[in-house]
Amino acid sequence: MTVAFSTTGGDSVGQIGMTLASIAYAPDQATIVSLLADPGLATQGNWSLAWYAVDSGNQVFVAQDKTSGQYAIAIRGSVTDPETKAFWIDWFGQDLSVFRTALWPYGGAPEGARVARGSLHGLGSLLTLKDASGVDLVGFFRSTVNRPFLTAVIGHSLGGALATMLAAYLHQEFSPGQDVLDFWPVTFAGPTAGDAAFAGWLLSQFAMTNSRYFNVDDVVPRAWQDLSWIRNSFPGGPSLPLELIPLIDAIEGVVDLEHVGYTQPGPGVPLQGTIDLNDDWFAEAGLQHSGQNYLKLLGAPPVDNGSS
Repeated sequence: MTVAFSTTGGDSVGQIGMTLASIAYAPDQATIVSLLADPGLATQGNWSLAWYAVDSGNQVFVAQDKTSGQYAIAIRGSVTDPETKAFWIDWFGQDLSVFRTALWPYGGAPEGARVARGSLHGLGSLLTLKDASGVDLVGFFRSTVNRPFLTAVIGHSLGGALATMLAAYLHQEFSPGQDVLDFWPVTFAGPTAGDAAFAGWLLSQFAMTNSRYFNVDDVVPRAWQDLSWIRNSFPGGPSLPLELIPLIDAIEGVVDLEHVGYTQPGPGVPLQGTIDLNDDWFAEAGLQHSGQNYLKLLGAPPVDNGSS
């Protein structure tokens, strides 16, 4: 039986994955259900909501393919509205909390593998979330019957970084010590979550060579591995505002001082954006990183998720 998420799935993996990642930004459960049922999206109305939870910082849902029974976990990225509590948790508790790292505490990774404290905090939040009946994510998967072995763990931006963390955790929870691919991170525009040892584990154990999608003109996937690129973005287009240069220099200095060594898992799947020479830098950074732009670059229909 053909499944939507397969390591040999080609373009459809990116199209369906980014569509589910975009749906994860929807403001509530009812909108998610409606979008999953929409036959005009890349998901073609073939997915149904199986589990959903949200708290003040994170939102995540599990969808199931009606044909194959395959599951996919979709994690919301950072909220952009500063008038919401989630904005401050996402950006300052998880996204930007990168100046200190911690050892990966759940086993499986090479000895000494380290991850950002913000990413670890985000993982902890995901693991404590419970649905309306009081069941957490691990409990949900323990209760599933005849689960197809490969479950996609999907996210855009912050959701992408957290997808790598969650997939690694769930593998240790369900298949510790086994050389199998049971939870597959499929990420879009994700910043780094850990160091070279952690990234190498993601690459070898979790087959991220062909499931880390990034727009080559997107600033976010360059964080926190390639800050020098951000300093010189966008080639041939709008330049980084002068007032941001000291901030980039300071961040780079602290990261170097702490010997963090943030690293992306492998070369990934590059997507070629188009720079608007008439934009200012902030507008261009937002455009290149947006979920709608990623859908366009992947050849998937746009998703009206109702988020601000």
